[in-house]
Amino acid sequence: MKNIKVSNQSIFLRPRNQVIKSFRINPIAKSMAVALLSFGIHLTALADTSVVSTSSNKGINNGIERIVVTSDFSQRSPDNLASSVVVIGEQLLDLRQAEHLEDIIGIVPNLNFSSGASRGKFIQIRGIGERSLFAEPINASVALVVDEINFSGLGGLGALFDVQQVEVLSGPQSTGFGATGLAGIIKVVSNAATDSQEGYLQGSFAEYNTQRYSAAYSNQIADGLNARIAMQQVNSDGFVENIFLNRDDTNNIDEFNAKLAVDYVMSDTAGLEFKLYRFDVNNGYDAFSLDNDNKTRSDEPGFDRTETQAASVKYIQDLGAHSFSLSLTTLNADLDYGYDEDWTFVGFHPDEYSSFDQYKRKVSNQTVDARYAATDANSPWVVGLYYQQSEQDLTRIYTFANADFTSFYEPNSVALYGERSWQISEPLSITAGARVEKFDADYVDSNNFVEVLDDSLLAGKLTASYALQKTTFYSSISRSYKAGGFNADERVSDNDRLYSPEYNWNYEIGIKGNIETSSGIKANISLTFFYMQREDAQVSDFSVLDREDGSGAVEFIDVIGNADTGINKGMEISSNWQFTDKLSTVVNLGYLDATFGNYQLVDGSFVDKQLQAQAPKITFYTSASYEFTDQIVWVVEFEGKDRHRFSVGHDERAPFTAVFNTEVNWQEGNILLQLWAKNIFDRNLPTRGFGGFNNDPRDGYFPAKPYYQFGQERQLGVTATYRF
Repeated sequence: MKNIKVSNQSIFLRPRNQVIKSFRINPIAKSMAVALLSFGIHLTALADTSVVSTSSNKGINNGIERIVVTSDFSQRSPDNLASSVVVIGEQLLDLRQAEHLEDIIGIVPNLNFSSGASRGKFIQIRGIGERSLFAEPINASVALVVDEINFSGLGGLGALFDVQQVEVLSGPQSTGFGATGLAGIIKVVSNAATDSQEGYLQGSFAEYNTQRYSAAYSNQIADGLNARIAMQQVNSDGFVENIFLNRDDTNNIDEFNAKLAVDYVMSDTAGLEFKLYRFDVNNGYDAFSLDNDNKTRSDEPGFDRTETQAASVKYIQDLGAHSFSLSLTTLNADLDYGYDEDWTFVGFHPDEYSSFDQYKRKVSNQTVDARYAATDANSPWVVGLYYQQSEQDLTRIYTFANADFTSFYEPNSVALYGERSWQISEPLSITAGARVEKFDADYVDSNNFVEVLDDSLLAGKLTASYALQKTTFYSSISRSYKAGGFNADERVSDNDRLYSPEYNWNYEIGIKGNIETSSGIKANISLTFFYMQREDAQVSDFSVLDREDGSGAVEFIDVIGNADTGINKGMEISSNWQFTDKLSTVVNLGYLDATFGNYQLVDGSFVDKQLQAQAPKITFYTSASYEFTDQIVWVVEFEGKDRHRFSVGHDERAPFTAVFNTEVNWQEGNILLQLWAKNIFDRNLPTRGFGGFNNDPRDGYFPAKPYYQFGQERQLGVTATYRF
């Protein structure tokens, strides 16, 4: 087994030719752009920027690893992108036993997530992102893309199986991904169909009755026609015990996922790519307990179910010096989410209440993306036209409602976008891009609330990249956007009904390169500084109301509003170190200072300045890999994040967490055996927190106290993989 390195192919956080985003830049932006460009061009070099190879298990090539960031227009390597980029490869996904995006969040600096469901489906980049989905409708701040399909707002579908790599681009990405790219994007890139036979069989077994079975097969069907099919079944009882029902599986995982990829070479210059996806999620949701001990008393355990079918077709035509592509996608999802609101059972206490809250959603989404590009190495450009049509139906079934609440939301958008790069000189390149989007939406609900939205949105970027002595320096300005919206609950005041679009200006400088010392130590390092200025920052708050039944219990109304100011600034470091042929390490670090202000909360209080929620100041990840023999490698991981606020509406905070994982890999021929342990010291890991109320009738529903949902407990397991 040759050097299983958690670095190299597995992780890259390396910016280069990304873009300074702006159109008519305001005076402050303009002056800062000049300063950033000047700084980026006049820095002195440190080292070499060649991509370090990723060695892996036997059978994987040990040469220079050609990593391409597919979410970039020009399909460039991380070295050539002037933005903060992390690429997590298949090797590290296997090492982490990653079933879902929540399993790899800790690797990436300034990346965080919130649960409130069976999975950590709500993702924040640099402190920006949603934390729940109760207020309707919500436009996503972080784009989740699987191959060609935009799954934004459906984070529970972030399954990771038969994946080539996961790309995380931090900072505004609206020029490429529109209104869902306000904070950044996460793209899952599946393994492609091959023209020769390959595949694998995998089985994993762990504590808490956890089982995972995966398989993939790829081969040539006919001349020019290749296909790949992959499937995965995941089952687990979860980490919660329901002491009323005497069950340990009410917060379980039960997921079946499948994908099919077909590539057809139509001619020497034309090709067709087809992909089909099926996600069948039947998870439980029974996470909150009155005593914060993972022992629930729910008599009606909740659920988190999803049935989704999605497909994409992409036509690619090589026109010599130009190329044309047309991508069509469709997605249909049925989501059913519900929970026992009182967290107890009938007869628990004389002052009890009993209620269940259920949200049934139907989501339909179709897109067309036509793109024409020039491939000139000195001045490549691309121009594209994008159209999206969506429908979202909601039925809320709630114990205390007089009738079921229903709503229909139909957002649509048309966008024109483009990007061009100029090679000014051998070391200096500049890239500019822009996107103009027309967003409109119609909404109607059973409370006779009708609203029509119509926004014209503008994004842009401008970057400068300077290569000096094999080291790359870059600076960028970018502007992204997020569509406005409204609060549909009839109890929201007229003043709080509507909220405006949000714009995000991002100013960034960075450096990256390779270092090799006289003693033979090699390192690949990326360093990024960013300053984000949010205009009309959309802030999620909530109102606490007394129930009309006189029980003393409360209910919530989620309300979104606009804060005048929002500042998110910080730095990100990613580094891979090769100390010897046997020992390699990774060190990633994020620092974030995120505040918002000049905002009035729903309760009438005024916020002059306050820390943003889900924005820990420090995030870190480090790992060490040691190769004992060609067959045996030991890996240790250490990751964590600083304490941080759960929500804007209360001040309960997640504690500082630090988690150790370890794994021993043994490989013989095509067989790989992995013995692993997660959260070795069994630290409590809150993934969602509530405050500002009391849900316990034993206390008379007073005073307010915090409640937590917990994530990964200590777990031991074994995974066996056979590749052919």
